[in-house]
Amino acid sequence: MSSLNIATRALTTNQAVLQVIGHNIANANTEGYTRQRAELNAVPGQRLGNGYFGKGVEIVTVAREGYDAFMTREANLTRASAGAERIRADYLKSVESLFPLGEGSLGKILNEALNSWSDVAANPNETAARQVVLERFGALSARFLDTANRLEEVSLGARLKASELAGEVNRLAKAIADVNEAIARAAGTAGSPNDLLDQRDRLIAQLNEKIQVSTVPVDDGTVSVFVANSLPLVLGKQAAQLRTVPADLDGQRQIKLQFVSGTSSCDIPEDLLTGGQLKGLLQFINRDVTQTLADVGRMALAMADNINRQQRSGLNLDGQPGTDLLAYDTLQATAASTNTGSATITSVVQQGSSLKPRDYVLEFTSATQARIRRASDGWYWTGSDWQAAVASPVTVNNYTIEGLTLNVAGAAAAGDRFVLSPGAIAMGSMRVALSRPAELAAANRVVLTAGNTNTGDATIEAISARIVSGTWTAPTLPATLTFVAPNQFTNSSGLTPSPVTYTPGQPMKLTYTSGANSVEFSITLRGQAAAGDTFDIDDTPSAGLAFNAGNAQAMLALRDSVVFDGSVKLSEGYVAAFSNVAARINEAQTKAEFAKAQADDAEQRRANSAGVNLDEEAARLLQIQQAYQASAKYLQTVQSVFDTLISTFR
Repeated sequence: MSSLNIATRALTTNQAVLQVIGHNIANANTEGYTRQRAELNAVPGQRLGNGYFGKGVEIVTVAREGYDAFMTREANLTRASAGAERIRADYLKSVESLFPLGEGSLGKILNEALNSWSDVAANPNETAARQVVLERFGALSARFLDTANRLEEVSLGARLKASELAGEVNRLAKAIADVNEAIARAAGTAGSPNDLLDQRDRLIAQLNEKIQVSTVPVDDGTVSVFVANSLPLVLGKQAAQLRTVPADLDGQRQIKLQFVSGTSSCDIPEDLLTGGQLKGLLQFINRDVTQTLADVGRMALAMADNINRQQRSGLNLDGQPGTDLLAYDTLQATAASTNTGSATITSVVQQGSSLKPRDYVLEFTSATQARIRRASDGWYWTGSDWQAAVASPVTVNNYTIEGLTLNVAGAAAAGDRFVLSPGAIAMGSMRVALSRPAELAAANRVVLTAGNTNTGDATIEAISARIVSGTWTAPTLPATLTFVAPNQFTNSSGLTPSPVTYTPGQPMKLTYTSGANSVEFSITLRGQAAAGDTFDIDDTPSAGLAFNAGNAQAMLALRDSVVFDGSVKLSEGYVAAFSNVAARINEAQTKAEFAKAQADDAEQRRANSAGVNLDEEAARLLQIQQAYQASAKYLQTVQSVFDTLISTFR
């Protein structure tokens, strides 16, 4: 009877092992499947006479073979990192298409607008030439606006995608909670629910692709899933949710992630998200788009400031002082939705060449004082530089920082916050402010004439004037320059410096300042002056005004003026702006490729350890098949012996 039991048990056990092998083969291509193995054990023997006789074989359990928690965790972490870098690189790639090089580029349109002044300089009374200037600057303004709008469209698509991903996270969290419940129910039965464990691992892997999570196993077989290190997304069979909402600060352009449990919610700081597609999208929306607008917008704002200053420094065909050629909306800071005060913050460009490609966050500590931070990295303004440590607040009203002067209206409350995005505002609202070609200020406000008694051979090559700050201001004219041997001119009209060094063919820079208003005069002579020779700066006479192109020449000279970062010319401003955009794109692509290689390697090592090898399964199949056949033969033999034994007693 014992032999019959051994044979029957061997047959059924090998049949079960064959079923496990078949299950492995069937799931060889199932993502996340961990191969299973039937663990066998000899049934304890029975003592008969002088020895123990075995009672056959039994299945202890069906276990996941090759499963490694460390490898699984590493695969999930690298998957999360790859997800963040890949989606950020993909969206930045779409931004790159907005900034073509060569024909049709923003840089070419900028230079075409600047170069259009050449025909006006050659023929200042030519209406057609003036009209071309208006059209070229109109095309440049339209291009700035179009680029800003298309960036907003890309950003809007990313915001919608982030909301969609938050919904997918919630679905996965609910699915994990449901599997947790099923595993907990199975925990009281014999054996391990391997397929349920695999299913949960797959869900956690998919979740890590959306947002990086950490897991903690619980005694009942469930796992708790946490986001941002400590927020419980899944506890047992209960799942919380995530959602995207507009940011408190700059909510029209930026978003934040919130954790929702029941009726309570809390913000998830972006810095606590270490991976996943949501992390990559938040970085793209809140940093990359913002910085791209700041980079290109700074170029637009500095260009407009320089053009407008020169335009106001000349006279139009009507003999009137020039007015701004380009206009843009008021540079007003955006208030946080949580502000309680009544303050509004505006800014004006004090010096275009001092502008930097960044946004500023103002955190008020009192009604009049605030700390100023860089939006890009959170560093604080010390009054002269930036530092990571918290800096002392400054009195905001009439405060100048990096070429911008801040103005406050109303009263702020302590804790109020504002974000100032001057470049983005200018870029998104740039337009031509003039309607008639005659309004272009091609003529100089001043002329230079040589004294009648001069004995040297110095001749006048050029004179131009430029508003440095404030509005036009000039000394009492005529202002006389007197040559003093061996190489200097003096004046008694308040122009500085006096004396000024004279080098033939090189411009002499003289400045006149009255209060907050300052004008720079640039005078170029050729030849050698004699001691006592004079040159007079005087108002431009109305006669011949239509043929005066001095200010148009100054406009052309702006092409080569250093405007950006102390070394980059105005005509090369697009290269400087695009290089920053290109650097972010290249960095994102490099990171995405590296992260993908790491994720692929980690997944390959996990699969090599836990996945199904069909060659191995085929070998085991033959082995167990032979064992099954032998068990059947043994059962047949035992049955025959038993039948013979029974027949003996009949």
